[in-house]
Amino acid sequence: MFDVLIQTILPIFSIIFLGYFLKMREIIGADYARTANQIVFSVAIPAMILNEIAQAPFGENFNLGAVLCVLAALVTAALASLGLMLLLKVSPNRRGTFIQSSFHGNIGYLSYAIAYYALGAEPFARMAILSSFVMMGQNFLAVWALTTFNTEFRQGRPGWDLLKHLLRNPILVTVLLGVIYSALGFSIPKPFQKGLDILGGMAFPTALLLIGASLSFGAFRLMVREIIGIGIIKLLCLPLLGYTFMVLAGVPQNLLLPGIILLAAPPATVTYIMAMELGGHPELAATSVSIFTLISAFTYSLILTLFAG
Repeated sequence: MFDVLIQTILPIFSIIFLGYFLKMREIIGADYARTANQIVFSVAIPAMILNEIAQAPFGENFNLGAVLCVLAALVTAALASLGLMLLLKVSPNRRGTFIQSSFHGNIGYLSYAIAYYALGAEPFARMAILSSFVMMGQNFLAVWALTTFNTEFRQGRPGWDLLKHLLRNPILVTVLLGVIYSALGFSIPKPFQKGLDILGGMAFPTALLLIGASLSFGAFRLMVREIIGIGIIKLLCLPLLGYTFMVLAGVPQNLLLPGIILLAAPPATVTYIMAMELGGHPELAATSVSIFTLISAFTYSLILTLFAG
């Protein structure tokens, strides 16, 4: 595990630490971070995903059993977080964000980076196809959690909110388009492939810098129980559930690790955005993202040690 941490995970997380350092030195400011995030989220990562998925044979990389297993793991984790929420007596204004943070992982920025740099392009393509279903499941459950358990948002329209968030997610839209393109057997012309390669090349380094620049730990002492509860579900129970379901269902071995990497992602930055938009608890979301992004360096090291051999 120590070798994996030093050789594979530390180089990735060193860029996150650099982003945090640059924010502390005020080299990365709020305006730059906002603009860079829009470019990475809307252009760079979609370009890289489209290029990788479109070149991957769909029939060899799609597995219905894996899809059903990861979705079942998400639903089970959401229900477990509901029970833990009652056990911990989470205050009403934090409940929706507590549940959401327990299953909504940072796929577009961190899971993709781990898979791409640790496993390579072919396993990444398999994970990207699988991730489209995880993203849809996460967004559906997130809107349900925030609109059901948020005391200030009873007048909303959950169905419309869900559709709006799905359609506004360029990574999800690109994954779906890439899957359709691959399934139909089309290929991207060489000149366009090179252009997508250039755009995609800036995706993960910039994304990792932005993760570092977004880290915030100030509210940790005010919500220790909630943070620990989120970590138990998100980083421990969810990937373990996914692995158990996939093994019991006989999912092919080459899809186990991509599925686990997806489910083991720390809480996503978008949990903060959705908490702001749907009246959740932004401080709980931001703190859980920051704490578990750092802890995921160790959990991902353990996962790669156990399953990448």
